Amino acid sequence: VENEIEIRQARLLCLEAASKADQGLPFRTESAIAKYVSAESSFRVVDRSMQIHGGLGVAKDLPFERWFREMRIRRIGEGPSEVQKHVIARDILGQGLR
Repeated sequence: VENEIEIRQARLLCLEAASKADQGLPFRTESAIAKYVSAESSFRVVDRSMQIHGGLGVAKDLPFERWFREMRIRRIGEGPSEVQKHVIARDILGQGLR
């Protein structure tokens, strides 16, 4: 249940950012929130899935182990989560955080 909730939440946030971009509206904050939530949620979803499968969760026979590595890299590759939080905070507070 938690996995489904997190996946839907991330999807909706991505769609919101994309909709604003398509309309030519500012979407930096929405994009940063979507990136942050998607990266963190996907990591938790894969981690939970590995837990559910026990020892098989880390076996190379199932995709979880590879997904875990890929999700960890995405938390860094799309801009580290901390960077996304700074973008969000700067936009919300209306001032630069340096």
